[in-house]
Amino acid sequence: MKNKSKMLPVFGALIALTIAFPVYAEGGPPVEATAKSQIPEQILTIQGHVRQAGSNTPLKGVYVRQKNALNATYTDEEGHFSLRLLRGFSPEVVFQAEGYEDIGLNFTKRPENLQVTLQPLTEYRSELPLAHNDPALTSALPQRLFDNQFSLIYQGRYGIFNQGSVNIQGITINEWMIDTDLMPFYPLTFRGRFFRARTPIDIQGFPFQPAFYINHQQAKVGVGWSQTLANGSDFYYGLDFILDNRSPNNRNPQDNLPVAFTGSNLDFQQNRLGAGFNALWALPLSDRLTLMPEFTVYPVALNFIDRSTNAIDYTVAGDLGAKLRFEIIPGAYAVARYSTQLWYGFGNGDFENNHFLQVGVSLDPWTLSERLLK
Repeated sequence: MKNKSKMLPVFGALIALTIAFPVYAEGGPPVEATAKSQIPEQILTIQGHVRQAGSNTPLKGVYVRQKNALNATYTDEEGHFSLRLLRGFSPEVVFQAEGYEDIGLNFTKRPENLQVTLQPLTEYRSELPLAHNDPALTSALPQRLFDNQFSLIYQGRYGIFNQGSVNIQGITINEWMIDTDLMPFYPLTFRGRFFRARTPIDIQGFPFQPAFYINHQQAKVGVGWSQTLANGSDFYYGLDFILDNRSPNNRNPQDNLPVAFTGSNLDFQQNRLGAGFNALWALPLSDRLTLMPEFTVYPVALNFIDRSTNAIDYTVAGDLGAKLRFEIIPGAYAVARYSTQLWYGFGNGDFENNHFLQVGVSLDPWTLSERLLK
């Protein structure tokens, strides 16, 4: 018993050393398991050709997809493909074709002159899901620059109005706008933009400033088609409709008639309704930064002015601008936009030009949900 008691401290020391300095098997310490490999910070665009092993024949319709992501494409008639990988997902790209062995390749840098060969199966079997056998679904799979998005935007506006001898201009801040693009079935696209503002009107010599406010609501809705071009940019074109309402609060409480503060159309309620053509080009400037110039022309627009004559002015309008979008994380973006909107009414010769400076946040809920649920 005495000898065993003396050995206890020795065993204790050995156990402590074993815990502090574990013994590794031959080959050195084990490599710690990491979470799913990630794409580097830069967006990686891979392109190359897929051919049949042995004959070197180009393979058309090979399904090229990023593993664990709804991001894929098909090879064309020459066996060529181009795929823009999504950050936050696996760097492995899988090549699949009916009658050929699947292969998966990991990409951590942009490959040069990539050539992929598929080995024909000795025993034919089909492993592709039925929905992936239709090349017509190709366009629904790649990541697009112009895609589903919901934006909340803060804007400031500098407005200029001229009609005869009336010349009014000024800055309005603290305005908000909602902007959305929705693609239920690619390439069919629906667009919507809505903002509400309250513009103060200062009248020289009037004892109270501002003399009155103009409540301003504007809604723009459109429908059209989007497509991805060969250079990786996206292009949208379609019809656009605008409804612009101006409602001044210059009513006289005695007879409820508008007070002619300015002697122009600004003293009356107006409802402008127009139809036109809208086009947008999404151009990648870098891996995270996208430039989106856009223009809209409304050659047919009517202005219903609530005045004694109830005249309807024929109006033309245009909207020209550009948006910069920076990807914070996949599915979340910071946006900044400048645009100028012009109106010219032939009935009274009124001219209006509004300059908008906007900043905000844009979200793609589908990409975000895919990232959170992966």
